Amino acid sequence: MKKALLIMLLGITYVHTFAQKDEISVTYSPASLYRFEKWVDGDFEGQTKYFVLGAFNLDYYHYYQPWLKVGINLMYDKVVSEGSGDLQYFTYPPTTSVSFDYRSTKSAFVIAPQVEFEYLRHPKFRLSSGLSIGYAKERFKNNGGLNYSVDLDGWSYHINLLSFKWGEKYGLTGNIGAGHKGFINLGYFVRF
Repeated sequence: MKKALLIMLLGITYVHTFAQKDEISVTYSPASLYRFEKWVDGDFEGQTKYFVLGAFNLDYYHYYQPWLKVGINLMYDKVVSEGSGDLQYFTYPPTTSVSFDYRSTKSAFVIAPQVEFEYLRHPKFRLSSGLSIGYAKERFKNNGGLNYSVDLDGWSYHINLLSFKWGEKYGLTGNIGAGHKGFINLGYFVRF
């Protein structure tokens, strides 16, 4: 009896000491908020180039319970737009029009605490949902007819409707959600 109790105690200590408690993942979303903005707004007259980088995410999680993990998210996205436009000056009596080329960039950086709840915990496949709320910094820069640079900051959120991890210690990860991480993400995770 004592031997069985000692083996069980050593087994619990081993599992607790060497359990995988932390997780890091890198994901990419081609369907980021900037891409969605382009889908909604469409092309502008004179626009010759519109490039969206897509949302790159770095996530760190720590398991506080087998079903609860808390962490932090870092996200970066950028868009570049080029083209030509017209500025019209209404003076009395004639109207003056000036043509110009422009290059406009927008970039966003987000740092956000996050929490996820795992409701399916198979050793090689996990499903979860979560929430992330944090600080966002966005920079607008325009060169051309109107030269200006503006920095905005504020709150940002992301709701993970469905997130999956496929693999035991490392593997494929992805999520479907709404917010700063993008609408669909795919990437790689490592659990240690």
